[in-house]
Amino acid sequence: MDDLQKLSEAEIINRLLSSEIPQKTVTLQRLGIPVTLKGLTGKEVFAHQEKCTRKGKDGATLDEEAFKVGLIAAATVSPDWGNKALLEKYNASGKEEVIKRLLLAGELSSLGEIVMELSGFEEDLVEVKN
Repeated sequence: MDDLQKLSEAEIINRLLSSEIPQKTVTLQRLGIPVTLKGLTGKEVFAHQEKCTRKGKDGATLDEEAFKVGLIAAATVSPDWGNKALLEKYNASGKEEVIKRLLLAGELSSLGEIVMELSGFEEDLVEVKN
């Protein structure tokens, strides 16, 4: 029997109370800067997904660019994409606009994938057998 199956309800609750959101620092080679990203909760991801979904007569369509850029903006711990100097340099109204104007398409894709991984979308679940 697996040790996880032996956890009491109190031990499970304790683990839930002490859980932390994962973080990861990666380097954007082209820019020579570290970028620290954190995982997002389900509530954050799904709220952003809803914000980026356009409803039309043919059904709902996700604006994938806006979704990915928004996830990166929400998950970035460092650098501050909304820094006043960056906003001015890129003539941007917000951090999402700085991200779109500064990062290359492949960089956006890579950072977006990392955010999704940190948010548990690549997590394999193990079945608990009784």
